[in-house]
Amino acid sequence: MNRFIYNWVFLFCVLVAGCDSMFDKELPPHNLVGENAITNESSAEVALNGIYSYLTAYGTMSAYYISDNEYRTGLLDSAYRTDFEINGLLKFELNDENSYVSAPWQLVYKMVNAANNFIYNVERLSESKFGQNRKTEMLAEAKFTRAFAHAFLLRRYGYFWDINSVYGPIVRMEPSALSNNNQGRSSVKESYEKIFEDLDYAIKYGPVFYSKYRACATTAKAFKADLLMNRGAEGDYEEAIRLADEVIGSSEFGLETKYGDVFTNGYNSKELMFTRHLKSVPTMNANVGSLLKLFGGGTYKPSKLFLEILTPKDKRYEVTFDSMMVGNGTMAKKALVWKKHYVSSGNCPMYYMRVAQMYLIKAEAMARTKEPIKDCIDVLNILRERSENTLFDAADYPSLDDVLEEVFRENVRELSMENGAIFYLTVRYNEGGHRKLKDMNPNFQNDDQLCFPIPSAELEHNPSVKQKPM
Repeated sequence: MNRFIYNWVFLFCVLVAGCDSMFDKELPPHNLVGENAITNESSAEVALNGIYSYLTAYGTMSAYYISDNEYRTGLLDSAYRTDFEINGLLKFELNDENSYVSAPWQLVYKMVNAANNFIYNVERLSESKFGQNRKTEMLAEAKFTRAFAHAFLLRRYGYFWDINSVYGPIVRMEPSALSNNNQGRSSVKESYEKIFEDLDYAIKYGPVFYSKYRACATTAKAFKADLLMNRGAEGDYEEAIRLADEVIGSSEFGLETKYGDVFTNGYNSKELMFTRHLKSVPTMNANVGSLLKLFGGGTYKPSKLFLEILTPKDKRYEVTFDSMMVGNGTMAKKALVWKKHYVSSGNCPMYYMRVAQMYLIKAEAMARTKEPIKDCIDVLNILRERSENTLFDAADYPSLDDVLEEVFRENVRELSMENGAIFYLTVRYNEGGHRKLKDMNPNFQNDDQLCFPIPSAELEHNPSVKQKPM
């Protein structure tokens, strides 16, 4: 009886309150969602918004999405280092009881479960409850979000660099229940396969672009290209080139005319492919996990190593950095802040993916598949010309290894501190077992350090899961 009442209350709220904001309401927990809670397109829309709402204004899916990765690369310094940053990140001494380990795990599995709830319930509804193709499109969006979440978990808690490893994340494809709580890790190979199954569905059935806050088929192509570069199996680089070309050729997105326009235009940039919606906009004095506080407020600053790559001679330097007074009263001081993340209102976009990344992926994949040096350099020069920098001359690059080094440096210059992608580059740039990460952060000694441990609470309640070597 209580369940029946709940479902009608839920639907009443939907009908009366409507959807003033796309993200006003979240999907209720699975044990309160019956077959009547999602009954048609409008109630499914509310539930779908709930999945996206886990991309939050603070912490895991905001500033920490960037800093937790890039601090480990040696490209980021902190004005206020915590023990976790020094020991856990910089020195790779990750403790399975630390909240920085457990909080992202809990949040992102909630996102996975919200997606699973949605898929489970919507798949059982008749097409007649939806507009033309809308049921399939909504399922495609939900499967994209599930892939996005599982990819985060794979790259944070799994051996994403080793397709033969048994240490993938727990890939959950069904709504959580007591009967399926005890589940072991998927292998890395299986993890990629499940993620790509979801992305392929989103590519085939996803909607055309209609919001930076929501997935479309082209966005799914971009994320698949990115993940293919991490997997690096046979044929992956060629497929990444194909997908990157399709994204670049899409009429839905495009490069901004000037590099600075990406950040000046923010949410309205034609280059921004996917971001998150802020229901409440952080202020400089708000929770430290916001982009404005950590990157726009002088908490995180570029390291010496970073400034050796992005120098003041590069035209992107003045777009990336600014010297500003931060703090109040006697505590105010001048600091070098990340200008691209400084928005005085606090309404700072997350650049989970933008079009420029496709050019960098394409250039790297071309070099790895031994295409002509000039062709690889020509791709990089598209971004060089857009940023008003001197174009590269192919004659200055004796080998494809030299090209790959330049691709890496262009990633740092172009995408610095936007979505944590540089860390994955330092891992997959691997010559004879020597990862570039070792050159950048000498604390890195072995591959077991590259991912976070599974939180102790999960191990206690899920005896089927196995901890990584510590």
